[in-house]
Amino acid sequence: MKKKKVTLVIEASSTGFGIYGDDFPVTAYGETVEAAKKDLESAIADVLDHYKKEGQKPDPALNKGNLEFSFKYDIASIFNHFGMLDATGLAKKIGMNPSLLRQYKTGHTLASDKQKQKIEKGLHELGRELLSVRL
Repeated sequence: MKKKKVTLVIEASSTGFGIYGDDFPVTAYGETVEAAKKDLESAIADVLDHYKKEGQKPDPALNKGNLEFSFKYDIASIFNHFGMLDATGLAKKIGMNPSLLRQYKTGHTLASDKQKQKIEKGLHELGRELLSVRL
């Protein structure tokens, strides 16, 4: 059976990270992103096991557990998960007001789609630069 590609959101809270998807029937939570991802795997297995025990067909969105995930982060989660990222430095690099990016980081202000694209582009450029580093 072919793996089904599923995009889920990782979102930071004051106590950890949640994972959810608009059309996905399982959610997860953990104190760290990695813990939330492990909780997701466990929750999917539990749900599939429940369907099996009840003699019911599983939700088609679960694709019998043959899933491949990609994750979208909210801005706060990016900075919480990748703690080495400096909001002020990134803001200067992408031409954004550092105070504004810090507000996005803390969730006090929500970024527009245009601002999200600018931040994402800057993160991808930073990633490419880091890939070119040789020691």
